[in-house]
Amino acid sequence: MSVPPPPSSAARRAQHTPNGVRFSRWVVARLGSKTLYLLILATIIGVVGGLGAVLFRWMIHLVNDVAYPKGVTIAELSALPWYALMLPPVIGGLVVGPLIYFLAREAKGHGVPEVMDAVMNRGGRIRSRVAAVKILASAVSIGVGASVGREGPIVQIGSSIGSTLGQVLRLDVRSVRLLVGCGAAAGIAATFNAPIAGALFAVEIIIGAGAVRQFAPLVVASVAGTVVSRGILGDVPAFQVPRYHLANAWQLLSYTVLGLAAGLVGVGFSRGLYLVEDLWDRIKIHEAVKPVLGGLLVGLIALLVPEVMGSGYEPIDRVLAGEDVAVGLLLLLLVAKIAATHLSLASGFSGGVFAPSLFIGAMLGASFGGIAAKILPAAFVAPAGAYAVVGMGAVVSAATHSPLTVILIVFEMTGDYRMILPLMLSTLIASSLSVRLSEASIYTLKLLRRGATLGGRDDVMNTSTVGMLMRPARRTLAPSDGWARVLEVALGASGAPVYVVNDDGRVLGAILLEDVAALIREESVLERLLVAADVMRSVEPASMESTLARCLRSLSREGVDERPVTDEEGRLIGVITRSDLLALYDREVLSRGSSLVTFSDRDEEGTPLYTTVHIPDDARLETIVVAGELVGRTLRSLDLRAKHGIHVHALRTEGSDAQMIPDANRPLEEGQVLLVTGNRDAIDRVRSQAHHEV
Repeated sequence: MSVPPPPSSAARRAQHTPNGVRFSRWVVARLGSKTLYLLILATIIGVVGGLGAVLFRWMIHLVNDVAYPKGVTIAELSALPWYALMLPPVIGGLVVGPLIYFLAREAKGHGVPEVMDAVMNRGGRIRSRVAAVKILASAVSIGVGASVGREGPIVQIGSSIGSTLGQVLRLDVRSVRLLVGCGAAAGIAATFNAPIAGALFAVEIIIGAGAVRQFAPLVVASVAGTVVSRGILGDVPAFQVPRYHLANAWQLLSYTVLGLAAGLVGVGFSRGLYLVEDLWDRIKIHEAVKPVLGGLLVGLIALLVPEVMGSGYEPIDRVLAGEDVAVGLLLLLLVAKIAATHLSLASGFSGGVFAPSLFIGAMLGASFGGIAAKILPAAFVAPAGAYAVVGMGAVVSAATHSPLTVILIVFEMTGDYRMILPLMLSTLIASSLSVRLSEASIYTLKLLRRGATLGGRDDVMNTSTVGMLMRPARRTLAPSDGWARVLEVALGASGAPVYVVNDDGRVLGAILLEDVAALIREESVLERLLVAADVMRSVEPASMESTLARCLRSLSREGVDERPVTDEEGRLIGVITRSDLLALYDREVLSRGSSLVTFSDRDEEGTPLYTTVHIPDDARLETIVVAGELVGRTLRSLDLRAKHGIHVHALRTEGSDAQMIPDANRPLEEGQVLLVTGNRDAIDRVRSQAHHEV
């Protein structure tokens, strides 16, 4: 009976390659361009994100109809008996609290910080269930009258869609982050009918300036989301605004003062939100029940001013239209909306802060216009509605620290270009003052309070993952290995930890040389009866998707020099060392003009291997084919770094495209290819030893 031949290396790699990876590689090969592949995925995300925005609005209207069957206009709400106005927010809290607490706690609050955290610290990974929980919890929250907006939920919903697609297709971290941004862009564009602002929102807030290099997919997703939304809901601006204009240059002085006032209000709104959250955290009731109490308090405020309920677009429309509203009432609405929004979000309702900020800005601008008309000469004063338009943008900019997005989104929401100059002036002044008073925005302040490090999102330490820098774990033990084997492996590991893994490759613990040395010093016969499982200590593995910055902080905090890297099943796939992390950080900080190249492949067992190559300005990335005097020598004996200043980063076997991390103690074979960086003359000298030119 013949024995079938063992499977080839390519076959073994194919068996271990996830379906998503194989599909993505197949599509990219057929299209001939990864960029085109990402544009197609961005289109899909844009369409789904647009449909999600439409579904979200439909669900809000459905909850409105159930909670307030007589209508949700200000007049209709004012006519309701007190219990009919207060009861829906309380019942909504009963639904939202348990829904978020037990299914997806990241759906609590306004959502955008959670997306930013996923992009900066979790490789763009967002749980797929977040979209479903967020759309339901936010629809109930807004529908019953909680003082929250639509933009935060739709950003989190769209981003979750993009992240889920990227994870299913097993895309690299940068691509997943890009798809998260595409989802956010599509959501904003579809919600506010603002395609330009949607794409810029993803760049300025979600991904960071580095996304400019990959702006095309964001634009495609934003356009696709807008097309879907317009096709179903119609192409109309979010607000109907009279055609205001800048009458003369003197009016810019009053808009300057408005910008300063908006900056103060925006900072107060942001800081106040988290102050109220701290107060709610001290309330000793279950988290799932807190929205009930929050809904009750919002209902009490609504008894006096029902305008604060929901997103508040109707009152905004009125002041934008220039309706004559008393300054005292406008200021009351401003304060009441801030209080209702703080109570809604701090107690646990789900929704955004963008719409409440628009409301606050509109009331501030309109009241400023009323006051200015009484104390300033007519030449310096614009209509109150014009101040309301500018006030909207200025307060949102002060709260979010995103002036460019705000300028475009207000312009697209109102459809009027003639107010762009005062809008730009007040918005930039408000944002500048806000940044001066508080470095953190309403989004980033939430992350900083959790202890997150925001760093430059374009920084290699925050945009690269552990998988890109890990090296193979070459020495492992089985838990049943005897003392002699433990001693042999530990002493041969040059002080590095030796990991104990079971038959499935899962990490059980680590054995340190110091532990072995202590047992040797005891010179007890009983110690010789120990097995690896008796000697090992527990160890906390790192995830491939964790950022290098987070891993470095963890290693420093725990005082260890190395950590095993495991896959989703807990199997050992490599190690990450503090020295490698510090070396990369040092090169990135001290050599800003240099470049980094990261390439990846899989070994014969299907394990992902990543190498990050740092190329200084005066060095070249080249290959050297092993031949002549190099054959049979080890990289350790050649010592190319010390003798020639050449760094060897990877090794490729002749006839294969797989890049392998080289073993310094393994003899080189003829035909192997070394990937190196160094001075061109030095590389040529080594090639002359090999008697082979590439």
